[in-house]
Amino acid sequence: RPAPEECLYATHVLAQIHPDIIDTNNQRREALAQGKMQHLIKSENKKQSTLETPVTDAIISTMLSQNTTDANQRKAFANLKKEFPGGWNDVANDVDTTRIETAIRVAGLAKIRAARIQGMLKTVQQERNDANFEYLQFYDSDEEIQKELSRFKGMGPKTISCVLLFALGRPDFPVDTHVLRITKQIGWIGASHSRESAYEYLNERVPNECKMDLHCLLVTHGKQCYNCAANGKPQFPPKGDEQWKCPLIGM
Repeated sequence: RPAPEECLYATHVLAQIHPDIIDTNNQRREALAQGKMQHLIKSENKKQSTLETPVTDAIISTMLSQNTTDANQRKAFANLKKEFPGGWNDVANDVDTTRIETAIRVAGLAKIRAARIQGMLKTVQQERNDANFEYLQFYDSDEEIQKELSRFKGMGPKTISCVLLFALGRPDFPVDTHVLRITKQIGWIGASHSRESAYEYLNERVPNECKMDLHCLLVTHGKQCYNCAANGKPQFPPKGDEQWKCPLIGM
């Protein structure tokens, strides 16, 4: 387990109660397709704007999402972009990390995050004369991308998996605490699995066509469902007419 049919079924039934997730992911897929085409055209014309960096934006945003709320992550990223309107080269070239720390403080661990963000941007700038990761779009394999990103502090397996999925549109299945908890609960993985071992196991079994939707649906469901939330206490419980029975019970 899980068989492909189980994954597709779980995606289907969860989409019935979380349709907004599918809408958001459809927008993501469209944006990814458009971004790749625009980047290819600009690269061929050798007129790429350093301000158009969707992959780099997604990588930095993902780093800011670690151990904080979605709202704080979005605020920190917006603050960072506002503080450095000239783009990621300005972040790399800043005299120290003070301005970066101030901008992202709302996400927590500002000093550590700021040093890691500036450090990786500086490294890429020195290697490629530009502080962005758009070149990852043209790597042939996921393994190449994983090797490239894993050399940077703060880029662990889950973060890299999110970059593969959301920034690059590669079929990957990130395992966070919600995905780990629910997949154990419904018997897809054993109780002894860590996030890392669960990622290796599930990524081989979840069909590529539903990896993005199923990941996002499980994360959202884990935050809202009394049956699937940690300790039965959802962060965002359904209200009023939104009450529903968990469709994963008995799977």
